[in-house]
Amino acid sequence: MLAPRKKLWSTPSSAIDVALDFAHPLDYHDVVYDVGCGDGRVLIQMASRSVPRSDSDDDRANYCDNDTDNNNSTATSQQSPPTHQHYCKQFIGIEISTERAEEARSNIRHAQESNQIPSHVSIEIICANALDTDSIDYSKATVIFLYLVPRGLRLIKPIIWPKEEEVALLDNHDDSEMETPLSEKRVQQKSNNRCSRRVITYMSPFEDEEYVRKELCRVDHQVGAAWPVYLYHIK
Repeated sequence: MLAPRKKLWSTPSSAIDVALDFAHPLDYHDVVYDVGCGDGRVLIQMASRSVPRSDSDDDRANYCDNDTDNNNSTATSQQSPPTHQHYCKQFIGIEISTERAEEARSNIRHAQESNQIPSHVSIEIICANALDTDSIDYSKATVIFLYLVPRGLRLIKPIIWPKEEEVALLDNHDDSEMETPLSEKRVQQKSNNRCSRRVITYMSPFEDEEYVRKELCRVDHQVGAAWPVYLYHIK
């Protein structure tokens, strides 16, 4: 088991808002993954804030805010506008349960039909084990949301988090010499952006990794409780 299975522990709206703040700015070239997407609520809430990008809009090439690198901060962070509007138009959910994957697809269809999700947004649900890299291509993910148990984070980390020696190989290898370029298999480390992937976890942190930001969010189903959301940058 990688993720909590009880519906009681589904990701609350307040945590999704914090995740949107951590992912800011989300642009048209971003691709958001929700690993263990359950009923699709994270995808729906994030996608509902997407607005079409016009030609007059500036291309925000830098993914990461300069003032958040290496902060390891637990203080309340500067908030995005309350609506958390963004330009991201591609979302992918991963769910191992056939029943839950169908529930997510049904909820997404309803949200589309009711215009909660705008027409320019694409949401795909992949019913597969999140560790099955033959079924799931993580290389295009620029934002990954994870609500997994600690064991799940340990298991998925090698897939979404390249080791230092792999990053060095990406920096030095020649794509033309490889049948399948390594850069298509991993995060685009050669990018000039400050970071090429933002990983956001709810409840549990990654072991032995420093987070960039941490924020506590209150949840409606537990009066007085506040649970953490963590942000990590993968260079």
